[in-house]
Formats: sequence, structure tokens, C-alpha cells
Amino acid sequence: MAVQLRRAAGALDPAGPRGVGALDIAHAADIGHSKRLLPVADELASLLTQPGLVPGTVLAAHGPGALTLATAFAAEISRTGGWVTAVGLGRMGVSAVAERGASLDRWAFVDEPGGAAAEVLNALIGNVDVILLAAGVRLAAAHSRRLRTRLRERGTVVIEAGASNPAGARGVGASNPAGAFSPDVTMTVERAAWTGLGHGHGRLRERRAEVVAAGRGAASLPRRAVLWLPDANGHITAVHGAIDTVSWPAQVVSAQDGISMANASGSGDDAVVPLQRRAG
Repeated sequence: MAVQLRRAAGALDPAGPRGVGALDIAHAADIGHSKRLLPVADELASLLTQPGLVPGTVLAAHGPGALTLATAFAAEISRTGGWVTAVGLGRMGVSAVAERGASLDRWAFVDEPGGAAAEVLNALIGNVDVILLAAGVRLAAAHSRRLRTRLRERGTVVIEAGASNPAGARGVGASNPAGAFSPDVTMTVERAAWTGLGHGHGRLRERRAEVVAAGRGAASLPRRAVLWLPDANGHITAVHGAIDTVSWPAQVVSAQDGISMANASGSGDDAVVPLQRRAG
């Protein structure tokens, strides 16, 4: 089964679609995971127990703004010389990736892995630094265990992005309701609010979000950060001031009741607004 690779420039190889096993990864960086952490942007570092991403681990991002948050982590890797492939995120636009500061010549997309998800991931692990994986991609339990071992051995980091959607899951033999892998660290956007929208007027300007990260071992103690996700310039920045003193609007969107604006806004991102109707 051939899987289409979409380069960040928006074009496929002139020879046509190729199987993922034939990707040109000859120039991919040697991950060398026993020697280094993968860098993260300063504004995201407070969510982690170490000053970087631990090679071979799995992170998950959920809630309104999850894709923006996950992309910000991956973008820093490409900006500093690493390689990133987004899998199962066909709605992700190149402009949204560029706004996060990514190096587009080190970024590729496998939009729809379908039933070949295990084969796609197997080919990528060890040949790219980060796999940005849609939460809707599912793996059979045996494939998940085998690929998780391969992740630890080869040092590739997986960042699963988006809310779990069993009804729309892609792939066969699904067994893990939370996603393809059990994450080491889960980052949840607990509340978020957009500025710039009035009653029937205005435009989305910037989204303030409170993010909580928790996981296993040293990450078992929750860590919190308030971020612009993104700010008015499309960047991910920290909201200054202590978390418990940040002023929030009377109505905010939680991870459970957010309203997706991805299609209405036309940005290709996971925009969420604190309204009870879609903007249009």
C-alpha cells in the first residue's frame, strides 16, 4: 500500500507518490539519543521536568489548542536542525507550521496513513527526531508494544496531538482508547479564551491557555503554565505573572466543552472561542 508523502513546500516528489519506506531520509540527522536531549522553546520548558525532550518518550496534548501546543514543540526541533514528520494530520496547513517558527525544509507530512499506520511509524522511527501524530491514529496492541520498544532504542520522540476520537479513529485493530501509545507525559489545556471577539463582531486575535502537564515518574507532580497559544503575532509566548493571579474572562472554554473553529476560521489550526455559537 503506497502512502503519500507531502513535503512542507506543498508538493510531492515529481516521480509521484511513493511508499513511506522509500522516503529520502539519507540526510536525516544522527539522533544520538544517548548523548543529548531534544531542545524546546524557553516558554514551553516549564512544562517539562528536564530542559528538553527525552529521546524515546511519548508526549500527548489534549484540549483546545492541543495541536498548536504540540506543533510548537515540534517546530523548535526543526528550527534547531532536527527532522519532523506529521502523521495523520491532513488538515494541518504549511502556513500554520511556519507561524510556529518551523524550518519547512525539515518538515514533511503523511496525511492519511490509513491501515498502514504501523508500517509508516516503523519506517520513521530512528530516521526522524520527532513524529507529530494525530490522536485518531490507532495501532493494534502488538504493534504498539513493538514500536514503543523501537522508540526507546532509536530515540525518536512522538507527540500525539488532539482529542481522542474513537468514532473517527484511523487504522485497524485499535486497542488503546487514548491513542497509538500510552504517553509518558500528558499536557492538557484545562481552560482557554480568545480575545478580539465581541457580540457578532471582531476577529480572533490571541488565545490565552492554562496548560497542565503530568505523567510518570518525575513528571507525576503536575506542572502548570499560562501561555498565549498563540499571541497576536502567531507565536507561542508565556503570559507574565503568577498563574493564580492571572485574570480570566467570566466565560472560558474548558477542554471538555470547547467549540472547534478549525473550519470556520480557515486557519487550519485548532482555534476555540469562548462562545456558544460558531463565528461566521
